[in-house]
Amino acid sequence: MIKTCLLLAIMFSHTCLAVIYDDYEINRELNKAELQQTTQQFLTEYFTAKNPQQTIEQLIQADMSPIEREYMLYSLLTAISQHPPQNFHQYVVDLMKTFPPQASKLHEEGNLSVPIFNLSSKAYGIENIWMAYRTEQQFNQQFEKDRVAAVDAIKSVIAGGSRPQWLGIKNSLAALSNQQQNQLADYLYQNVNVNSGLDRLISHVGLLTGNLPLIEKALSSEQQNIREYTLRKTINHLPRQQAKDLLLQSARYSADQKFSTSLLSHFSDDEAVQALLIKQLSDENLAENAAFVLSQSTNQQLPYVLMNHFLQSKQPQVKNHILLALKLNGGEEAKLILKDLTPHIEPSSKGGKWLKSFKGEQP
Repeated sequence: MIKTCLLLAIMFSHTCLAVIYDDYEINRELNKAELQQTTQQFLTEYFTAKNPQQTIEQLIQADMSPIEREYMLYSLLTAISQHPPQNFHQYVVDLMKTFPPQASKLHEEGNLSVPIFNLSSKAYGIENIWMAYRTEQQFNQQFEKDRVAAVDAIKSVIAGGSRPQWLGIKNSLAALSNQQQNQLADYLYQNVNVNSGLDRLISHVGLLTGNLPLIEKALSSEQQNIREYTLRKTINHLPRQQAKDLLLQSARYSADQKFSTSLLSHFSDDEAVQALLIKQLSDENLAENAAFVLSQSTNQQLPYVLMNHFLQSKQPQVKNHILLALKLNGGEEAKLILKDLTPHIEPSSKGGKWLKSFKGEQP
């Protein structure tokens, strides 16, 4: 303890020697062949030494420039991050959390100096990596022994909100066999109620296994972020037809209509999707999203369909959002249709003002 305090005192005494480097100096110093060789020797010595702590202390007390010392320490942290956690690494990680940076550069947007090597952030990042690794190993064992107990333990992790631990759980789930993943999905569907603290797991396992009933269960969560995450990921985890049908259903009836409508851009050329979007143009809450998704379509017949709806509609909101969809589309057919519709557009209407603003005119 006394030795550590003395070392910290030495570290803080170096702050009076802090140096601000410009880009040229940084490149010059870090590209020196001698520094690369010295760094490699230091790493080898650290990983083979009987007393790695002493190797660190010698480096910190060595007579060298701040940028050289901190480059070597950062290189060590990078190397440590690529190894499984080991107790002897904890000393240097803890030390770097409070290491006062001496090698700095000026921030691009002001005169504030910032560290060239953020050793503290790197050290905390390593601890997060270690936590994820240890959590993964823990649940690898738990899933082999008792699936129910593992699910209960995951509930506690979710409640704690630790991102590294959740990453470890996801890695452990990914390492399960397909049979184990499907058995877990069935267990969650049959035995775990939604809104009981495990919605995040229900969503993740549903997506991981492409289990549609479990995904639908996740979509009944009271947590909006869970529902939106699940909806956003369906396109990557379900067959395309299933994903489209699920998003269509959500865009028609769910509490997430507006969000689901925006995700239909993946299917903007589909006739059923286009029919729903055109219908949504009359809904004040959905019209803008629907118009944007319609504008993403590459279907060359859609602009003519929109023109017919424009001419038949008596709702200004529908007309305005059809104009918006056509203008945002930017295709040749859409441009021609807009030109044909010009005589039917009231200049003082919202749609007329939009079109003027697109041209750079005063609305």
